[in-house]
Amino acid sequence: MTQRDVGLALAALLVASAVLFALPLGRRPLDNQDEARYSLLAREAAEHGHWILPRVRDEVYLNKPPLFFWTVALFALPFGVVSDATAPIASVVSALVGLLAVFAIGRLLWGAAAGLAAVLVLATSPFYFFMAHQVLTDMMLTAWMSWALYFFLAAARSPHSLRPLVGFYLCAAGGLASKGPAALMVVVAAIVVTVAREGWSGIRRLRLPLGLGLIVLTALPWLLPYLLQGERSYGRAVVMTDYLGWYLRTAVTSRLEAVARHLSSFLPWGFFFFPAVWWWTRDRDADRTQLLLWAATLIVLLSLSGEQRARYYLPLWPVFALLVAEFCVRGAERARSLVERAAAVYLILMIGTGVFLIWGAASGSEAIFLPAASWERWTLAAAIIASAALALLSLRVDQSGLVASAWLAAGLGVVLAVTAVSYPARFARVNDYPAAARRIASGLDSTQPLLAYPDANLAWDFYLRRPVRELRSEDEATALLRAAPKGRVLMRAEDWQKLKPQADAAWRTLDEGQVGRRRFVLLGG
Repeated sequence: MTQRDVGLALAALLVASAVLFALPLGRRPLDNQDEARYSLLAREAAEHGHWILPRVRDEVYLNKPPLFFWTVALFALPFGVVSDATAPIASVVSALVGLLAVFAIGRLLWGAAAGLAAVLVLATSPFYFFMAHQVLTDMMLTAWMSWALYFFLAAARSPHSLRPLVGFYLCAAGGLASKGPAALMVVVAAIVVTVAREGWSGIRRLRLPLGLGLIVLTALPWLLPYLLQGERSYGRAVVMTDYLGWYLRTAVTSRLEAVARHLSSFLPWGFFFFPAVWWWTRDRDADRTQLLLWAATLIVLLSLSGEQRARYYLPLWPVFALLVAEFCVRGAERARSLVERAAAVYLILMIGTGVFLIWGAASGSEAIFLPAASWERWTLAAAIIASAALALLSLRVDQSGLVASAWLAAGLGVVLAVTAVSYPARFARVNDYPAAARRIASGLDSTQPLLAYPDANLAWDFYLRRPVRELRSEDEATALLRAAPKGRVLMRAEDWQKLKPQADAAWRTLDEGQVGRRRFVLLGG
């Protein structure tokens, strides 16, 4: 492929990915507590000018650095409002920046074909797609960590490594300013890979004192206000309790089981790891080994955390995409029969998946994301089966791993496009905070507080466009209900039934409904 062809192909992939990632925007309400929190922080900045130390429910927010919600706010400025349509733009852009990173790494290590294949794999990974339109810091962190990997690998190839190393540490600093200390995993991974590649003497090439100094210097603009404010102790309340306490807490379930479950989210592309491992043992490659060590280091560091969430593993997805792309592209050149057999098994698995999609019955919370209408099921089944068959055929005829990867990605792209169009409506019906908030807002007096017991989701604050004051204990709620009604109280239905016998007779149920798994009541006089 000529450089012009590569550029056009990359641009087309980025445009298609942007459309795919943005399809749910404005049609999927915010239901996650963290999504609502970042959106509220961005609203404080964009709509009220509180860029430094914004507040949520009248409390200064210090638990995460500000770069992510600053970015959410900046993208919302042209629209004049932070809404569920504008708030996810920062994540969509971060996802596209991550695609550029894997292309740059793939081209650096194995050529443009591997880079394009890595973009195809990553863009059509279902978990990456779902995270690309959520208002969470993880996609921005993933983009920073992916570019950090690029600059680290570029430094090893450059006779003048200072410039790419500066890029590496600035990316680590960007990740730190987006999510916090989790971004510093890249420094640990760089040390592990360097020692494995060059021995302990290679550590000097990383220029750690310079790098750590850069990270500290770039953190000062946001860290100093956090340290100097007088409402909360940043060291005790955030660093010791939120960061170290969260990381070092006792795991509730098996860490190994949690890691295996989260890594399985890379399916269906993850299937190609199995034949790839066999090939890798016979075709050694130093660059691939670096990626494997990098990924292994991140997995170990993540597995040590007492709290295991699937999104914490998202920074591994670009590395996995590169490894799968390298197997598909270079494996088709050096071990074509193995790749063909892998594609044949993949076709069989996709036939089974298609049968399940057509006749299987979906249930539970995950059913929201699965096809409901018959046309959805048949379209998805036809797409994944046809694309797998065409990928196998192209391997036999064209002998091109990139073309085969494109066919597989095309099928998964159709699946994700149909999902992006259809699932937000199902999601909105179950988590209809906007409609519930409109009903509640119509009966609220702006001079009276809206109280809640116990842990009201921040989505109420976001859609009501006013803070909710939480009652911290059952005793406080009981004391309030024993008195004559003042204001409005949002409460879980089961808690109201428990406390109703002790409440003043003037309290009435003004509204009720269900959002997500919780049934609520609005109480007043």
